[in-house]
Amino acid sequence: QQAVLDSNWDQAVESLLALRKKDEAYRPVEIDGLLYLALRNRGREKIVQTDLEGGIYDLTLAANFVPLDSEAAVLLNWSQLYITGASFWEIDWAKVVEYFSQIAPNMPNLMDSSKMTASERLRLGLFNYGNTLAQQGQACDAMRMYEQSLGIAPAAEVQSAYEQAAGRCGGGGGGGG
Repeated sequence: QQAVLDSNWDQAVESLLALRKKDEAYRPVEIDGLLYLALRNRGREKIVQTDLEGGIYDLTLAANFVPLDSEAAVLLNWSQLYITGASFWEIDWAKVVEYFSQIAPNMPNLMDSSKMTASERLRLGLFNYGNTLAQQGQACDAMRMYEQSLGIAPAAEVQSAYEQAAGRCGGGGGGGG
């Protein structure tokens, strides 16, 4: 109980699990409640501190005791989407854009251990997806991706690509749009 009062979530979880292992019948409702509280708060802290996987794990365990409160459920959902979106990095830029377009408006500063925020992943995803579209001859669609990327943050490289795509799109050779 002292570890919970001190917000020492690691110690609380460890102590409560040791107590449960020693005597499963000892105050099960109280132990479950404290385990939920410790796992929920430890999971939240991990996510905020960029350990998304660890946070997801703890929040998922906490949800086995009682349904998560809205803050924890939202953190769990966005963290899962972030990891899924990041799994497409450099593999499928359209998917990166799809996932991070959902996350960035809601949790722009959510980040994993790479220290790359959801907004930055979206910005770079849009730029790289634009490059993919431009290489496929879809200059007008590429131009829209570059424009959205520039709307998040200006970048000379993106501005240059935007201008090239705009020239091809307006010149009739752009397709896609």
